[in-house]
Amino acid sequence: MIVGVKTRYEIDLTVAELLERGLEMQGRYVLAKTGEVPFNPDLDEHAYRRLVGAVDSVRGGRLHLRDAPKVQEVEAGEAWLEGRLDTFKDVVKALTGGRHEALLDRLEEAAFGLTGAEGRLARTTALANRLAEGGPLRIADGVEVEIGLPIGSTSASSRAPRAQSTKFDEPTFVFDQGGDKTNRSAEKGLAEYGPFDSQFFTPRRPRIVVLTPRAFQGGVEVFMHAFRQGVPDGRVFTQGFARKYRLSDCDVVIEAFEATGPCDVAAYREACLAAAQRAPKPDLAVVITSEAQEHLQGDQSPYLVAKSTLMGQGVPVQEMQIETIRRGDIAYPLDSMALQCYAKLGGIPFVIAATRTIAHELVIGIGSAHIKPSRFGPPERVVGITTVFSADGNYILSNTSREADYDQYPQELLRALRVCIEEVKQRNGWQPDDAIRLIFHVFKALKDAEAEAVKSLVTEMLAEFRAVEFAFVHVGDEHDWCLFDTTADGVGSARMPSGNRQPKGRYVPRRGHAVLISDTEVLLTVSGPYDIKRPTHGLPRPLLLKLHRASTFTDIEYLAGQAFRFTAMSWRRFYPSSKPITIMYSDLIASLLGRLRHVRNWNADILRTAFPTSRWFL
Repeated sequence: MIVGVKTRYEIDLTVAELLERGLEMQGRYVLAKTGEVPFNPDLDEHAYRRLVGAVDSVRGGRLHLRDAPKVQEVEAGEAWLEGRLDTFKDVVKALTGGRHEALLDRLEEAAFGLTGAEGRLARTTALANRLAEGGPLRIADGVEVEIGLPIGSTSASSRAPRAQSTKFDEPTFVFDQGGDKTNRSAEKGLAEYGPFDSQFFTPRRPRIVVLTPRAFQGGVEVFMHAFRQGVPDGRVFTQGFARKYRLSDCDVVIEAFEATGPCDVAAYREACLAAAQRAPKPDLAVVITSEAQEHLQGDQSPYLVAKSTLMGQGVPVQEMQIETIRRGDIAYPLDSMALQCYAKLGGIPFVIAATRTIAHELVIGIGSAHIKPSRFGPPERVVGITTVFSADGNYILSNTSREADYDQYPQELLRALRVCIEEVKQRNGWQPDDAIRLIFHVFKALKDAEAEAVKSLVTEMLAEFRAVEFAFVHVGDEHDWCLFDTTADGVGSARMPSGNRQPKGRYVPRRGHAVLISDTEVLLTVSGPYDIKRPTHGLPRPLLLKLHRASTFTDIEYLAGQAFRFTAMSWRRFYPSSKPITIMYSDLIASLLGRLRHVRNWNADILRTAFPTSRWFL
């Protein structure tokens, strides 16, 4: 029996009432009663409202809509705004005359009482007790079930089964090919030792061009000076880019251009073409954008047009928003940006130590993204693939593929495997007596036919070796399970809107707990109390790893530990991600390339020739 607790935002005032209060409507999506839901006296009033389109204009009390497949206009008095969080906040701000922050904070605290770990467990247990009071439930003729408390409950009267967990340690980061320079902190190890490939990395003095609208130029110059020299009084990034990554120096050139506004695509395109064609050619471009551009797609997006234009000329691109540049504490954004820049230049900042095994391991990540040009348009499902292999006791990111349509991804997967296996065979000197283990991290549960097809084709490719093992692992975060740790008191202490002080992550398990729920399924915690930003943030969802029955390597605990270590290997941030990089990088590849498809003149083939080692997608 599954008991779920959720909250949602509802806006009861009609669009007409909100217009009277001065709320801007253009571009916002609205709901209306379309007649699709038959009347039922037990239904909530909101059940009859359906999304109909975005407001293009308001004329004579009527809303004229765009991206509206069924109705093109509705009465403002018979329409409601959808309850998105950003829209909800705008409504509260308009209704309170700008005195909205305290009210929203109190609302967040009230919702946290339901959805936070402690409140969620208490509510679930209370519901279980109420259901149990009625005695056994008869669910079929001669079949009764008894309602008990959640698994692992420890009250004196509880007969709930115990929940056994395995605790994995955080991985060790490695900063040299000999494996002598190690640290449990990626950031500290990098500052102390420099990057993993510092002895062989080129270019030693990269040329970085920064493209910014002229209106942002002053703040951008200050920001890029800190990028070169570091933040002396900061907790991180005190050395600057060149010193931290053991470069001789870096040349930063600011190129400001005239733009009519933050969304002037033509100005971005011309500035990018000019920068890419000017000698000497830049090794990396930093493009300054703004939050106003985030919702734009295809040829309307300055960021996507800039990325397409520069990458078409062989120049990797790093984006930075002006709102981030203008905030007070820039040390952490600079630290993350420098990490991404080094990886985009083709560098390897760090690797993680692998568990030494007899078999040679190759881990393949298959991720996906849904690309929708509009809310009602048909989605495109795009698949991306990454590969990681173990060498000399370290896990090393090896290869990333271009995107493939969902129905074509098996062919792209096999192409990427052929390339990677041949590369790793040569690099590691695989011998005929070696055992090979291929582990697939996939975004969906593979069909039996898909798993068997991959096995048979790859077995043929590896026929020269003594043994080949397979593991197909579905890595997902959409499931019905929650994990609690009733002994966890949380970390730190922060003042709540009510005035009370609250630790972060009370009842939230730490990272690295693995709980078996069957012989082939395990729950894995990848976000703990230290990963929660605010005391009112809810219960992080664990990953669910499911092993396909076609797998020949079936040690689910080993596979869970490996997936956990891969969550710390990200070169996007210095803190762990909520997914292993095998899936996260694949998702990023699929999302970016799926969006770049809709930019004029984009050619994905450039990735194979100009970006063989660049992590251009970070």
